[in-house]
Amino acid sequence: MANDIILGVVADTHVPDRVAGLPEKLLQALDAQSVECILHAGDISSQRIIDQLSEIAPVYAVQGNRDWFYGLKLPTHIDLSFNGVKLTLAHGHGNIPHYIYDKMQYLLMGYTLTRYQRNLAKNHPAAQVIVFGHTHHQVDVQVNGQRFFNPGAAYPCEFNDSNPQYGILHISPHGEITGKLLSCN
Repeated sequence: MANDIILGVVADTHVPDRVAGLPEKLLQALDAQSVECILHAGDISSQRIIDQLSEIAPVYAVQGNRDWFYGLKLPTHIDLSFNGVKLTLAHGHGNIPHYIYDKMQYLLMGYTLTRYQRNLAKNHPAAQVIVFGHTHHQVDVQVNGQRFFNPGAAYPCEFNDSNPQYGILHISPHGEITGKLLSCN
């Protein structure tokens, strides 16, 4: 019989390009949740972050747009299954042309979830849950039968009032999903 699965979810740690290291309170929070694995949705920038998170639990990580610049070789997405729930882990920036187009749209119109949600749904139609990062905005929404989950920025920044953010996904043996968006206050 399957057990409950608790997943820690982080994105956009940006070490060392925006901060020197992972906030200790983020590491403590993930450890306190007794997560079985950690999903990192990109913009890691340094292998030492994956190594540090691996001290808490096994890590699945994907390449973010900043990871290109730092030469971190990771998959663009990972398809996983937990208690029968199909989950895709991706950063959300797409390929380089999509990233450049999106950057122009962001500068002209600001942040809108639908821009990312449509692209992620198109690229990962079989996923029941799509975990992504890139936007630095926490999201937990259901759209057309897919759940979109973004833990926000794991480094202190303007988008989180300088309180690192993360998420927890709890998947029951029957495939019921509970998500929590949290911050390290």
